[in-house]
Amino acid sequence: MNVLSSIKNKFMRVPPDYEQLSARLGTFAPFDAARARIFRYRKQYGVNLGSMFCLEPWIATIIYDEYAEHNPEAEGDLVECMGQCSAEKMQAHWDTWLQRADFEHMASMGINAVRLPVGYWILGHGFAAEKYHSHAKTYNRALYYVGRIIAWADEFDIGVLVDIHALPGGQNNDSHSGATGPARLFESRKHQDLAIKCIDAFAYLLAQVTNIVGLQIINEPQDHPELEAFYERALKQVRVQSLALPVYVGDAWNLDKYTGIVKGLRSRFGFVVLDTHKYWVFRPEDKQYPVEQLIKELRETDMPELLHASDELEGNLVIGEYSSILPAISCQGTDPTVSMREFSREQLHMYNSTTAGTFYWTWRLQHDAGFWSMQFAINEGAMPSEYFPFGWNLSVEPSREAIVNEAEKRRSEWREKRLQGHMNYVSQWEGDFGFDHYAAGFDKGLTVALEFFSKLKFPSKLGFIRQFASECAIAYVSQHGGSQWQWEYVDGFREANDEFSDFVRYIIHVKVQQ
Repeated sequence: MNVLSSIKNKFMRVPPDYEQLSARLGTFAPFDAARARIFRYRKQYGVNLGSMFCLEPWIATIIYDEYAEHNPEAEGDLVECMGQCSAEKMQAHWDTWLQRADFEHMASMGINAVRLPVGYWILGHGFAAEKYHSHAKTYNRALYYVGRIIAWADEFDIGVLVDIHALPGGQNNDSHSGATGPARLFESRKHQDLAIKCIDAFAYLLAQVTNIVGLQIINEPQDHPELEAFYERALKQVRVQSLALPVYVGDAWNLDKYTGIVKGLRSRFGFVVLDTHKYWVFRPEDKQYPVEQLIKELRETDMPELLHASDELEGNLVIGEYSSILPAISCQGTDPTVSMREFSREQLHMYNSTTAGTFYWTWRLQHDAGFWSMQFAINEGAMPSEYFPFGWNLSVEPSREAIVNEAEKRRSEWREKRLQGHMNYVSQWEGDFGFDHYAAGFDKGLTVALEFFSKLKFPSKLGFIRQFASECAIAYVSQHGGSQWQWEYVDGFREANDEFSDFVRYIIHVKVQQ
């Protein structure tokens, strides 16, 4: 953290226009470090809020219909068609696309995080380029609605991952990058400078908001030769504003390559997470296999790839977008909904066992009449209706207080059992070991597990467990020495979480059977 501290000390400043942005975003309750720790480090069971602030014509159809003859694709094309009416019409969309009841509904089924795609242009004047520059006033109220989303989510203990879905010039060739035509972000230093300025502004606005899960600095970028250097530059700038804010980056559809890159970035910039996207509906025709074969491929190909990436990144990996949708040919001769349900069950099992979180694409469509809508997929039976950790079941919900009390009673027993197993394991090697470090890690790990489980409205469990454990281990050895045994502290921490998770699942299983 010395490198990070030097970055912050050297460059920290607050430009005057940031205060105006902050006023437009609105005020939040004072930063609560204990709650923020849970939001940022817990297992994320999430969904995307597509087309709230970064519009796509196939999702938010009505707002595009009036201009169909002009065939607008990117949001910039749309506001250009709207002309002088753009501010009024965009505000009407922001005001109605999502409501407080959506977050209440999410929380009731165990969704504890949302990924909120935004275009860089919502920051307004001074941050807009190309078509958005001439329509900057359209977005004078955009941050207010971002703040409203964050506040509604917080009311129901839902974390928000703000995803800068579009950057100046476009980071890919798709219109959801904010531009129509070829990507130009990496062809222009001016665009990259503005992108860094926008990333810095978002980091400033969000770092001290309790329920912000993190900031994603780019979505689905091209695997461009400039991308790695851009990541380095962006991360340095975010760390000017916050040493602790988790930063998410995209894998450019190349998981293996960016696993190695992000592994290096994590060593210099702390809490950095790699986001990979998994879609099966867009596969080439020669790979659109029957669902049974796709499930086989999930288990034999995707599972090892994700396990490798997760291991290299110490668990700092999420599935930022996925869906239940399969190619039509994969469902031939079957009920498509049944096939999607079977495939989704396999997907979720694999993703939950290899990553720190998942985000379905997307929460809603204009008329919610398709499986791209998570609500529609759930109602039709293609996706599960509950996402609570530990297999938590609201219909037979046991007392969390009683579970915590019982776990505390068993703390010594569990610690001694796990410590003995650890001692037996390491006895095959010669040398000195830090069994006191293991025991301290176990106690800290159980304390954290109990806190995550009991503090919020619904139970949470650690997702970024190795990130959290390593940070605790660094703090411990800085006070007690024995850095060579830091790994034992981490092992104890992780095994405490395993012990508690097994205990909770057992309690729930017994309750369900009664």
